Amino acid sequence: MGKKSDTSHHIKALPTAMKAMQAMGFSASDCLAGTDLSEQDIARPGNVPFTLEQEFRFHRNLLSLTDNPMLGLLLGREYLLESYGLLGYAFMSAPTLRQAMIVIRNYGPLTFTLFDISFLVEGDRGILRLAPDIEIPDDLLTYYVDRDLTAAVSGSHNAVRQPLQPVHIRLIHNSVNRRDIYERHFGCPVSFAAPAAEVQIDAARLDETLPLSDHETSSICQQQCRLLLARMQSGSTYVDKVRQLIVARPGYFPDIDYVAEKLNMTSRTLRRKLSREGSSYQDILAEVRYELAREYLATSTLPLEEISQLLGYSAPGNFSNAFKRWHGASPREYRQTASR
Repeated sequence: MGKKSDTSHHIKALPTAMKAMQAMGFSASDCLAGTDLSEQDIARPGNVPFTLEQEFRFHRNLLSLTDNPMLGLLLGREYLLESYGLLGYAFMSAPTLRQAMIVIRNYGPLTFTLFDISFLVEGDRGILRLAPDIEIPDDLLTYYVDRDLTAAVSGSHNAVRQPLQPVHIRLIHNSVNRRDIYERHFGCPVSFAAPAAEVQIDAARLDETLPLSDHETSSICQQQCRLLLARMQSGSTYVDKVRQLIVARPGYFPDIDYVAEKLNMTSRTLRRKLSREGSSYQDILAEVRYELAREYLATSTLPLEEISQLLGYSAPGNFSNAFKRWHGASPREYRQTASR
């Protein structure tokens, strides 16, 4: 899996941590001290710049406020799959746990971790591995490892038939003096000072069907994850940001006023910025619809009426006319060609 090229979306991880901290009695202003971020920035991140330095300052604040070196174990429980948007829904709708793990492996940069995610099977164990990627300061390493492994174990409980019980945990840090705490927390043996952090589960569970499995939903969510990942890795222009907002909710295509509001600007200003980049809102919307249309037609058995609804068209005829303009052939003709 490719390494992270952009972590600015990690700002979306802050509300979950802040909510947990507020439940402990700490204020939002104390959590955000020194980050140059406001509560409004966190509630509506939109076009708010967010750097690794700000992320590290935020998490240092949490550790300082609680004076709890095990804070990562507590906060990790708060990150449910729903926290990750499209990626979470792609996981939940996957056919099996194995396929869900592959989803996480393929789209790891859409999570909030600073580690490189991989998934493999060795003997009787399925292994979700978090390997060092972006350099994490020594004073934050334990916190990040604990948070992300706990989220990996606890966050999927609503998506599997039985809680995901690890058979072994490997930690990068060397907190061997707290072995008892970690083994009680994870409910299994724990190793320390490993080259990569790992959650190991019984491989026999990998082919269990997931209770929310839905092939079409999973395909749609994964396709949009691919778009998000491609845009994330290609840059952070306004064209990219508009694309990300357009694909953020399956089946919903916002107007320019909604997108401009999310980016904390007027629609007139957004039009001007897009024009400077040689594009327009309608051009981006058409491009996204065309990419999604080809994916749905080639990889799913959805009827044309349903595809037209997913793409925001009020009638199949409108979708067909648009697709002919984009591709020079009808949706039916494209599907027949793609299936050969």
